[in-house]
Amino acid sequence: MTNVEFKPVPDVLPEEWVQRAKKLSTTLLSDVVDTPPEMDYRIKPCNIDSVIVGSAVTVDVNDGDNLAVHHAMYQAQPGHVLVVSAGGYEKRAVIGELMASAAEALNLSGFIIDGLIRDYHTLAQSSIPVFSRGAIPGGPTKNGPGMINASVFCGGKEVVPGDFIMGDADGVIVLPRHKVEDALTRAEEKGAYEQKRLKDISEGQIKPSWL
Repeated sequence: MTNVEFKPVPDVLPEEWVQRAKKLSTTLLSDVVDTPPEMDYRIKPCNIDSVIVGSAVTVDVNDGDNLAVHHAMYQAQPGHVLVVSAGGYEKRAVIGELMASAAEALNLSGFIIDGLIRDYHTLAQSSIPVFSRGAIPGGPTKNGPGMINASVFCGGKEVVPGDFIMGDADGVIVLPRHKVEDALTRAEEKGAYEQKRLKDISEGQIKPSWL
């Protein structure tokens, strides 16, 4: 028996959304939605080149414990992002190289951790995106309790299982599924405007027309 509570695993995102999002950025999407979608600014990628897009599998853990994260990894499917509500705990890491390597072998999309990780040097060079508040040498306990796929708060934002998650060098955003299609369309339009603006600047038209 385990003292980790399980709820159904959400669907992954449509591949079309994933590919469209990867051509954009968190800044573009942040600019086009009404409700601020950003998690706490301190949650950043180990590898600054990391881009993560996927459907949230949520994990709620006790301070410095990762038993539920282990279970969630083997419930999740390719295309899922493990969003770990660790309460910003600062005395133990939640994951390290071994768990990140296992998640990569499972073709998961990566981790968003409202807490700390370890093996930072290795994870900074890894191809699986890992976002966290920072690193510490101390490892986690594996006692529980924990909850998988219930609504959680991560980085100050409520995350519902199946929510759209995107992270890049600027941070992490979360969007409810019903807002994603419109947000992507608006972000694509804004991206096209910004590309034109950059071209104008390079050609000497520096002052924006609206000013």
